[in-house]
Amino acid sequence: MNSSSTLRISLKFIIIWILQIVVLKQIQFLPLGPYYYEAFVYPLFILLLPFGMHINMLMLVAFFSGLLIDASYNTLGVHTMSAVVLAYWRPSILELVLPRGMDETLTPSLARLKFWPFLRYVAYSLLLYLPFYYSMAFFSHVFLLSIVVKSLLSFIVSVFFTLILAGILNGLD
Repeated sequence: MNSSSTLRISLKFIIIWILQIVVLKQIQFLPLGPYYYEAFVYPLFILLLPFGMHINMLMLVAFFSGLLIDASYNTLGVHTMSAVVLAYWRPSILELVLPRGMDETLTPSLARLKFWPFLRYVAYSLLLYLPFYYSMAFFSHVFLLSIVVKSLLSFIVSVFFTLILAGILNGLD
């Protein structure tokens, strides 16, 4: 990676982090019965890393980005572990949704992949990320219904905000 791509990646992280912490952390979505849910857009940072990034570097970047989110949410490693799991499975998810022969120096963006493949990429990633996150947050099978309901509700709002943010970040590619 050259210095300009490192700068773009850092700028994307700062924008995503600010949106997650300053805006989305403060929003209270209307509860559905007893279930409150949240919107998470910071997994987009992991999803927007270059195609050819080595898995070890990908997991290391995910670890530190999750650690910064955990510090902001005061959640002792829940976001960190979830981000690392997402980074680990990201290459497999990319194989499911991307056409063969993509340039490994490019990043998977909304403009580059077009809407439907990018939507599938985000949806599969969040369907992996959110149940894992809530499983770690509740850490008990007794809350299985809460984990499923909160994952599905958070999935809907997270995909919505992630697609909006991905459209805004298209200019940084």
